Amino acid sequence: MEPEPTTRTLLTLFREEIGSDEIGPEDDFYAVGGDSLTAVRVITRATAQGIPLRLIDLLMNPTVHELADHVRATATADGARTPQTPGRTPTHPGDAPADPADPLVDPEDRAALPPGVGDALPASALQTGLIFQCEMAEDPSLYHDLIGLRVTAPYHEDHFRAALRELLRRHPALRSSFDLGGYSESMQLFWDDVTEPLETGRATTAADADAAVAAWRDAQLSTALDWEHAPLFRCHVVAGPGDTFRLTVAIHHAIMDGWSFATVLVDLLTLYDARLTDTGHGLPEPPPAAAAEFIRLERAAVHHAESTAFWRAQCDVPPLLPDRERYGRPADASARRAAALPPELFVQLRRQAAEARVPLKSLLLAVHCWALGRMTDRTTDVVTGVVVNGRPELPDADRVVGLFLNTVPLRLPSTSGTWADLARTLRDTEVAAAPHRRHPLALIEEDLGRRSFDVTFNFTDFHVYRRLSALRALSTDGWWDRDKASHPLSCDFTLDYPGFGSGLLLSFDPHRLSEDRVDAYLTLAAAGLRAAARNAHTTGTESLDG
Repeated sequence: MEPEPTTRTLLTLFREEIGSDEIGPEDDFYAVGGDSLTAVRVITRATAQGIPLRLIDLLMNPTVHELADHVRATATADGARTPQTPGRTPTHPGDAPADPADPLVDPEDRAALPPGVGDALPASALQTGLIFQCEMAEDPSLYHDLIGLRVTAPYHEDHFRAALRELLRRHPALRSSFDLGGYSESMQLFWDDVTEPLETGRATTAADADAAVAAWRDAQLSTALDWEHAPLFRCHVVAGPGDTFRLTVAIHHAIMDGWSFATVLVDLLTLYDARLTDTGHGLPEPPPAAAAEFIRLERAAVHHAESTAFWRAQCDVPPLLPDRERYGRPADASARRAAALPPELFVQLRRQAAEARVPLKSLLLAVHCWALGRMTDRTTDVVTGVVVNGRPELPDADRVVGLFLNTVPLRLPSTSGTWADLARTLRDTEVAAAPHRRHPLALIEEDLGRRSFDVTFNFTDFHVYRRLSALRALSTDGWWDRDKASHPLSCDFTLDYPGFGSGLLLSFDPHRLSEDRVDAYLTLAAAGLRAAARNAHTTGTESLDG
């Protein structure tokens, strides 16, 4: 039987955005490769085609059949195409469309903006918190992130500067600074124009190029970016030897998240490639309203008793590191560990996640929580911070550069059970948390009266970098990165990260967590991943036995 129009449209969107014609109406969107950024693209494209959806609708109804039934049921019940999750109360402020008529900047503040500032927004809670952490730590490398690589292509400075100017035009965040005391509230200022932040040099040998890159990197990490002056973004190029050049980009994390950093690099190389080939770059314009919409949504989520109660229930248990509070300063997470894992392992993990009808992220989070529990001798109430995406549900929102994250505490009540059991528990918790995901961490911890977690989990599929394979005049290799967060232990599960591949990246403070404990976590997590990839219906204990 031919599927009805809504089902047919949704199935096409699932297949196109995930990139597989094998997806069927009963396949779980998240289990077959969908993620939060892909979900936003599905939602915005469906809405443009007359099927208005929200992220919570896809989370609660992750198959085409379920989502289509939900759309039809909502239209019948409401008499209008305004989807609501069955059984839920009216839309929660955390996922409701914000009122664009609500002025975000006080008129007196706007009138006081200095010449050259074209726009301003209140700084988000996370932006303010990151800057506060940096000031308190007095560590110039904290949240000062760098990515470097080698580009095989001729270096023409005029073309590169033109590409850099176009990049600055496309992404206002790259032209921004912060003022935390001169207005009625902390502000992010967007300047009309800044000089392209480029330093260049030349090298005749690879060793000379490596030395020049290392010297610039070390100088950057020993000098704090001045968040009061734009841009909080720097480029360094060492041309040579031959038709190669080394590119390093430095940013302050307060202006962009990791996905945005990847977007900046891909856009810059795409714009430069277009200059070299004298062709159009083909990059769509990012939606200009995304940053303002994010602030509106965050404000709508701030004062909500339901969110406060939800997050307190997630984290009001004994902390994993009970002595953390005696350290008054942010953690110095200067030590690193890495475990690169074969791509076929993640193919198997995705297959097991699909059979368990959970997202790959939920299965990885289950392994993380289990390993964390073993590391800390905790079998119940394991709490970890989880990085969540808060990008507004706008067309091409994944192409916007900015800081659209929150990190929230999630609790696994027990580490007993199969990997599938643990993953389903965490999947259900994430679905329940979705309406509250924009409630700022600072308010969660203000209500709790202490830090809500000691360890963070993040999962990123860096598929944005795959766009580089389409460039005609250049190629890249030799990728490296440096970053430092303020948590005692950060655990990043990655797919297709340039220069690393797929696996697990850890950063930690060796003064708060011994290397032996972190190595134990890494060993446990790797063993758990291999066990879950073989069979998600086994337990963590069996993974150690096997």
